[in-house]
Amino acid sequence: MRDFFTDALLIAAVLFEYYVIYAFIRSKMGKYPPYVSTRKGMVRLLAKEMEFILSDGSTPKNVVEPGCGNARITICLAKKYPNHSFVGYEWDWVPYLLAKIKSCRLKNVKILRQNFMTADYTKTDLAILFTGNEIARELGQKLKNDMPAGAYVVSESFEMKELPLVKTLETGKANWFFLPQKVYFYKIEK
Repeated sequence: MRDFFTDALLIAAVLFEYYVIYAFIRSKMGKYPPYVSTRKGMVRLLAKEMEFILSDGSTPKNVVEPGCGNARITICLAKKYPNHSFVGYEWDWVPYLLAKIKSCRLKNVKILRQNFMTADYTKTDLAILFTGNEIARELGQKLKNDMPAGAYVVSESFEMKELPLVKTLETGKANWFFLPQKVYFYKIEK
């Protein structure tokens, strides 16, 4: 006779499997990367490295995280830089709800359930993202066309060849997918 814990674990595993299949189909068969939370060490590194962009508090900046997942990076930066505005886009219900709950007390954070490819980036000063090879070129071109001159794009692990590279940072570690942890910094030129 199975106990309650075993049954609950089995039900949770089956539901998770259905969720993974649903998310894969909904992401256009893998075109958009799945929800993966950024490691805490990478969040700290990104927060430190973006000081040169965000530390000037005299002019509030608009920061966007396309595909924010549970908004770990957005929330960390929003707490550190409360005078800037932060927007996270997430289409998937599970990470969207996690992000909404985690950010509900931060007045400078807005989490939107929306495909980031349909978002307006014309007033964005900084975009922070973890994309995937499939979407990197398409999103890079959109950001290049939409974002104003002088705006920055910071991409974790994936290079965006459409944008002018400012610097690359290598951590020497791997992320959840065993990709080398590189951070690419771009500045939009018009």
